[in-house]
Amino acid sequence: MIATLFILAPSPYTLQDDYKLYGVEVSECGKTHGMYKSYKIVHDESNIMFSNIKKNVEYINRYRQIAKVMTKHGLGYFVEQMGLSELLPRFRRDELTKKKRKQSLAVTYRLVLEELGPTFIKLGQILSTRPDIISKEYVEEFSKLQDQVNPIPYEEIEKVIVQELKSPVDEVFSKIDTDAISSASIGQVHRAVLQSGEVVALKVQKPNIRRTIEIDIEIMRTLARRMSGLVAQRSPYEPEEIVDEFAKTIRKELDYMLESAHARKFYHIFEDDDEVRIPRIYTSITTRRLLAMEYIDGVNIKELLKEGYTQEQRKKVARVGAQAMLKMIFDHGFFHGDPHHSNVFVTKNDVVAFLDFGIIGRLSKRSKEHLTDLLIAIVRKDASQVTSTVVAMSETKDVDTQELKWDIDDLLERYYGKPLDEINIGNYIQDLMTVVKRYGIKVPSNYALLGKTLLMIEGIGRQLDPGFNTVEHTRPYVERMVRERMSPLSTIRDWYERLSESSKMVVDIPSKLDRVMADIAKGDFKVGIERSTMNEMTHSFEKTVNRLSFSIVIAGMVLASSMLFMANLGPELYGLPIFGWVGFMISFMLGIWLIGAIIRGGKL
Repeated sequence: MIATLFILAPSPYTLQDDYKLYGVEVSECGKTHGMYKSYKIVHDESNIMFSNIKKNVEYINRYRQIAKVMTKHGLGYFVEQMGLSELLPRFRRDELTKKKRKQSLAVTYRLVLEELGPTFIKLGQILSTRPDIISKEYVEEFSKLQDQVNPIPYEEIEKVIVQELKSPVDEVFSKIDTDAISSASIGQVHRAVLQSGEVVALKVQKPNIRRTIEIDIEIMRTLARRMSGLVAQRSPYEPEEIVDEFAKTIRKELDYMLESAHARKFYHIFEDDDEVRIPRIYTSITTRRLLAMEYIDGVNIKELLKEGYTQEQRKKVARVGAQAMLKMIFDHGFFHGDPHHSNVFVTKNDVVAFLDFGIIGRLSKRSKEHLTDLLIAIVRKDASQVTSTVVAMSETKDVDTQELKWDIDDLLERYYGKPLDEINIGNYIQDLMTVVKRYGIKVPSNYALLGKTLLMIEGIGRQLDPGFNTVEHTRPYVERMVRERMSPLSTIRDWYERLSESSKMVVDIPSKLDRVMADIAKGDFKVGIERSTMNEMTHSFEKTVNRLSFSIVIAGMVLASSMLFMANLGPELYGLPIFGWVGFMISFMLGIWLIGAIIRGGKL
């Protein structure tokens, strides 16, 4: 079936260039609409290549929008490097080099991310938790990105509710407020009343947002591939790897069923706590795009900082909030990853409530032990212990630990002589991440998220209570973990776990050997050698060859001396030829020297 698609494009721009890559027939209609000219695209809908024509239009338009926004903010050189300049109308291409930046590069990129919309704002927010990937200047600037947008009309939201519940709204709700309580890029929240009379907060995903995000992720991935050659070799992170991690994170945020599972877990952790509240989830009316939770009547931290609240109330909230977060981290290894001002509420009874569980962090038992070691080393200002802990926490094998230790020692000097109540643990961890970044050390994302979370706890705590100190609240947890690790029961448990791991490794050896032998048989077996170790390997090989050659020479001399003994030639000593004695003595001394060299080299 032949179909025709009419679209508009800027009149100085030749749309044919966009589509000739796809073999699509494009012709001008001859009509202009202001600055735009209409084009006709003819394609065969039965052909799989052309069945995605709408998708191609969406991608090209989005690429063009990205190029325009970056050019507008003085990043034309980046547009050229990424090969996007051809997507701009000819009259705009002159701006690529003429347009100059008015702010710092960090501010410029923040403005670009804001203008490009939800996916790019989320990318900036996630990067703001990764000082091991971007510099401190960018971390601080991207932390200002606000995921608050104008709500879309309720009529569009109602369609999503009906689609998800598969029933009319009035069958489930007696009332839904048409004005949104809050609105972010992915979804917005409405207050609603169930038929049972219970008041709920209804979080509804905006229509088509998933499609928008998927297009942006694919574009990011393409741009990341083009950027790979521009990234400094010292960075342990490939641009594509960063995009893949971001895609994984934002796709989790798009799944409200996953968020409801997180909320239920936190609910069980704090259900017996009178000072902390987690909203109850209504699972029967929760789907991937619809989340119904208990409505929390209170004020957020921003409101609490305004007049009308006593200093005692603020101090209590700082204490309760910090202890709740530290309980999540140290007791459960499962923590709220985004406890900013708008996600922490305070009820009329001064109960602290946590909201929005889209981003969470996890810490294994081993990770908590590393964290404890790190905090102890920071408090003791022990650079060696901080260095060894950081290396143990990282995913990087080849690290110059001596150089790293010196830099960490310099970092600790900034805190030398300061009392504990003046040490900002969050800032220290952020500074430590900056040092780690210089050495190309790859840190697991949950550690980076933890550092950002501790920084948030400390920042909000000190806004509420100028005398707030994270170390003071952290100390009981660290001391308890140290006691537990030193206990005989814990030692036995650790040995049992390691023995179990070792036994599993031994059991797996035959199957792994089978796979290796199968690869060798197929000719697929490869050995990777890093360049950094080549010189060392070459030197070692040369020494081995030299020793082997030397051994052969000695053996030859022994054999020749034996033949001289038997020949009875020349002067004699003790009835044997002197030349034979000399040969044996030289061979003996050379043999002793060779054995000594091997022993000194630790190879015997």
